[in-house]
Amino acid sequence: MSVKLKNKMDEAWDYIWAGLFNPQTRLFYDYRTSLHPETQFAHLPTPEEIALQFPNPAGWGTGMEDSMLNAGSVMEILCLRKELESYPEALSLASQVLGGILSCAYGHGVDGFLVRSLCPDDGQSCYFNSSRDQFTLAVYGVWRFLNTFPEAPEKLRADAKRLLVDIARYCERVIDPDHDDLLRLDGKPALVSTMVNVAPHERLRLPMFYAAAWAATDDPHWFDLYRQYARSGIVDTLAIDRSRRWWDWELPQLQLSLARLREIEPEAVLKKQYADAMLITADLASRELRDRQARAAGYLGNWDVPNLDWRQMPMTTRPETLTPSSRSMLFGGYPYLMPQFPEAFHTPYSLLRGVGNLAYAALMCPEFKPVPDLLTGFLQTAIKPNYSQHHSDGAINILHGYWTGLKRGFF
Repeated sequence: MSVKLKNKMDEAWDYIWAGLFNPQTRLFYDYRTSLHPETQFAHLPTPEEIALQFPNPAGWGTGMEDSMLNAGSVMEILCLRKELESYPEALSLASQVLGGILSCAYGHGVDGFLVRSLCPDDGQSCYFNSSRDQFTLAVYGVWRFLNTFPEAPEKLRADAKRLLVDIARYCERVIDPDHDDLLRLDGKPALVSTMVNVAPHERLRLPMFYAAAWAATDDPHWFDLYRQYARSGIVDTLAIDRSRRWWDWELPQLQLSLARLREIEPEAVLKKQYADAMLITADLASRELRDRQARAAGYLGNWDVPNLDWRQMPMTTRPETLTPSSRSMLFGGYPYLMPQFPEAFHTPYSLLRGVGNLAYAALMCPEFKPVPDLLTGFLQTAIKPNYSQHHSDGAINILHGYWTGLKRGFF
């Protein structure tokens, strides 16, 4: 299994750089619709479509939805590869990934606002509605870059530090007791971007952003802002509902935030609380991981079916954009129409994403001790695709889980 797994993970690594990465924008896109390099991104929205914020201001479903999530995960993989095997290309590739994140923060005139992705046609067109998830993975990735690559050119390190500070400044400017979301790029209220009045598993996102700025600069202003939210945030996090079911993006992002805060927190009591919350999160993630692995084991379809062009899909509206009278579905002046992926693509994609995300959420906790069948289930899912023929960014999540497990010595 170990040789086959390594070969499969090498195949997945080659695929994400050849099939999902665009060297002009330095971003990883969500899926490809063709095996041919010249047409694999033909489905991505045009500048004209993006100018109209069509089909929705978040770019959901278009292939331009999750470039910041992907960037954070790929950055983590590169950091782990450098730490575990002195990967000679790590710095060069990490610099490319950082460049893509920087472009998403500075290419639109609102410093520190992270858009989800950029249009390859012009390298600058972008959708307005980001999310706390996109911010979380990007901040985590930049923070990891600074910690892992002290040998990076000083200009690049300065740019990374500036970005963490600008994100913190942006958050400080737009989030206050009377307003608690990140807004859209056009300054209007956003969906999925609330930062303060949030569920317990989301309470540590904002303090993590401020802590990253403090770690980059030693500026006590950012430490004070971090601590302002951290103490109540960790109390709420420790009271997390352990009976509910979890989407496969919720627990990983909580775990990433906890890991970084645990790393930099100087107070023993607070550090211990972060460690306790990490173990709770790992236990919950392992439960969900079993569920996704069981589904993956029972899936008998093709793991490598291409997605359709989103323009050819049926679309539905996000229910929260409907007015109480249901006479309008505009939110902030735009419709939020959601392309509905065909099941032949969506099912294996969501299984890969879920198994990868939940695996790293569990395995990155140092105190979590997985039972053997949990690891075996991950490996059995990870080797199912033919990555040379694959089309989704679920491969990135699988690689994130794999390299996190390697760091713990499991694979």
